[in-house]
Amino acid sequence: MGSGRIVVTPFENVSFGINKCECFGILGPNGSGKTSLLNTTSFTFPQTIGKIYYDGKDTTERVGNEINLGYCSQEDTLWNVFTLYEHIEMFLYLRGYSKKNAKRIANEFIRYCRLTEHKNKMPHELSGGTRRKLSILIALCCSSTKIIMDEPTAGMDPSTRRYIWDIIKDTIQHNQSSAIMSTHSMEEAELLCNRIAIMIKGKLRCIGSPEHLKMKFGNTYILDVHSQDVEKFHQEVVVQGHLFDEKSSYSREDKSFHRVKYEVKNIENVSFVFERMESCLKNGIITDYSFSQTSLEQVFLNFSIDAINDE
Repeated sequence: MGSGRIVVTPFENVSFGINKCECFGILGPNGSGKTSLLNTTSFTFPQTIGKIYYDGKDTTERVGNEINLGYCSQEDTLWNVFTLYEHIEMFLYLRGYSKKNAKRIANEFIRYCRLTEHKNKMPHELSGGTRRKLSILIALCCSSTKIIMDEPTAGMDPSTRRYIWDIIKDTIQHNQSSAIMSTHSMEEAELLCNRIAIMIKGKLRCIGSPEHLKMKFGNTYILDVHSQDVEKFHQEVVVQGHLFDEKSSYSREDKSFHRVKYEVKNIENVSFVFERMESCLKNGIITDYSFSQTSLEQVFLNFSIDAINDE
């Protein structure tokens, strides 16, 4: 501050480890420090304090390029003078493959990732989604055991995104890689990540598997009911029939004349609710229902709301 510069701490007290064949996800709102963290672990930003270890070795003691990373940054870093094919060939060659093998493997990757029609196109001729696929492919093609991805599938259509997810999962398992990724997609996080951390204002608020986080921080269930007589269902089943146990609390939201939703907190008799709802279905009291645990998105929103309230 004395020199007129503003010192910003993008993240603090962040500590975690990633196992082989594991994908570790980081969720957080914009400006929470996710990209800064990944830029530091990928050496894009200089490390000023703390310790980063790869295979047990302190990164400050690394010599040259002995730590091999597959890195997909948030922005597509491509060269306008190279075609899609030449990008992949170049990175394979830099990784140590011979020119002959680099050409062969590049063609195999392009076919596998369904990019053949774009093989000889320059970056400016590619759509945003295809450029993103190329950036991911560059990070994965060198068979690194350490992969870092910053919002890898942003801007992709749903079908392409799912195909890329399969490629990422297969690559991590085949190469026994340790991967870390940030994302705003809850679906992506649940599908790809073995463990997830939620980052708010530069601090990790929780770490665990998607199921663990939902169980520990999302003590809410959603009951969605379709019935020809919503009020009858509410009075006879919910109120008089004590559908939810005494320790739980619930709120009711009428979605339409024939649909009602209940948000139930601290419920213990989950199996009883299922049994009772199946009975109502057979007796014609309801026509359909769904009973599910709160989503990972709701857990994330809860942490974000708490952070706002703390301000």
